[in-house]
Amino acid sequence: MLSFDITDRHIRIIRGTENHGKIKVSDAHTIDVAEGLIVNGHIKDIPKMATIINTELKNKKMADKEAVISISSNLIIFKELHIPKAKGAQLLTMVQNQMQHTMGIAEDYSISYTIAGEVEEEGVQAMKVLATACPFEVVDCFRKVFSMLGIALRSVVVSCNSISRIILSDSKSKAKMPMLLVQIDPNFVSLNLYENGQLTFSRFASIDAEDYDNSDDYVFEAVNENIFRMFQFQKSRNGDNPIQNVVFYGDTSEYIRLTNALEQMDITTSIIGVPSSVGGYENFEFKEYANAIGAMFRSNKDTERINLIEVDAAAGRTSAGASFAIAVLASVVISAAVVGAVYLVGDIQENDYIANTAEIQTYLDSPETKAKIAAVETAQAKLDKVESVKAVTQTANGNFKSLPKLTTQAIADIEANLTGTDAMWCKLTYGDGYYEVDFLTQDHNVPATVVENFVNQDIFDNITYTGFSSDKPEDGAPLVYDFTISFEAREIEEENAEETPAETN
Repeated sequence: MLSFDITDRHIRIIRGTENHGKIKVSDAHTIDVAEGLIVNGHIKDIPKMATIINTELKNKKMADKEAVISISSNLIIFKELHIPKAKGAQLLTMVQNQMQHTMGIAEDYSISYTIAGEVEEEGVQAMKVLATACPFEVVDCFRKVFSMLGIALRSVVVSCNSISRIILSDSKSKAKMPMLLVQIDPNFVSLNLYENGQLTFSRFASIDAEDYDNSDDYVFEAVNENIFRMFQFQKSRNGDNPIQNVVFYGDTSEYIRLTNALEQMDITTSIIGVPSSVGGYENFEFKEYANAIGAMFRSNKDTERINLIEVDAAAGRTSAGASFAIAVLASVVISAAVVGAVYLVGDIQENDYIANTAEIQTYLDSPETKAKIAAVETAQAKLDKVESVKAVTQTANGNFKSLPKLTTQAIADIEANLTGTDAMWCKLTYGDGYYEVDFLTQDHNVPATVVENFVNQDIFDNITYTGFSSDKPEDGAPLVYDFTISFEAREIEEENAEETPAETN
């Protein structure tokens, strides 16, 4: 399995396995990302990002069929909530609804949570929950990238949750709590507060030299400032339990200076340690890949729902989800009220119905009434047969129309994506709504442009592109690149379109 820790300027990749809570790492690599390609976790050029990752995976021989991701962004919202005791889907729905209500966010956020203990409010026990809300667009960017790579994306988690799997699996870390964990990067500072064996607060702050008068020392200043703010925060919320330990990871080049500054406040510092559950880290810096390693651990669904892909499904983006649950709950309440009202009215009118029963039964038993009822039943039986035949016919017709067809319009749509490039398609294979097209070009920049055109066209689904290749040409011949794009038909482009052969050369 591959695990990615993705920030705006770096992609840390590890390849490893997870077995019964043990992680074995076999390889690690870092991709430096150009400024502006990822902004606040949002990928601005999806085909280009897919090409970069695919190239690096091939060059480093790190190909795999499955992946997990840890993401960071200052667009992610963190909030402590107090929720009535619940479990499973009910708890997730309550967390999502309260986040939307208290934070004023819309339904276009992916909301996850971890349970951080219990609290008592007005004599009633409630659950203390640390919730995260990540814009759905950020998560969806990575879905699209890995769909193009042909890699199954198993989970997307926020970095505070991925690193917590490392911290909470290490008994030495638990002994240091209350503890402040600080990830340092030239572009951000991430701070996580741990108490009583749980993550209780998280903060992510983007940093820039311009915010510190373009100082060459801005990273040190920013880390110091954010740590001091966390000390003040903890003092205001729990003055009897101050932070005594600060643990660093990520870019620790300023560790000595930070340690000297914090020692004056009687604060003990250290660099994140490697838990006994992780092996194979000897050939890389564990502190730089900790988030990626943490993302590989399996989550405990009794205490957390942190996989944003799963919570999106539960929220109704791939199923009825929470909206359906709310609708069902409302219908149950309304039904109960209606039943109660009917019961009350029925009780009041019961005596009147009894008095009229004999008269009604006499009317129903008369020969004239029986003849009318028999005629109605015969007519209804004929009508039922007609409706049955109609339903079968409509279903068959609908099934036929829904079958994907390769049409002249579909080919025109494919060729439209080559406009403005020297690319040409040399082979098209089609079957059951699935296209696979081979292209040729003399410009290595063209494949990414063509893939981007397909995505922007927004008429095909599951677009997959795995990069381009070239063979050494004969003497004097120009270098030619070939690449393949596969995708699926979203719907029939023309109801009575002309069909073409399944394979065209």
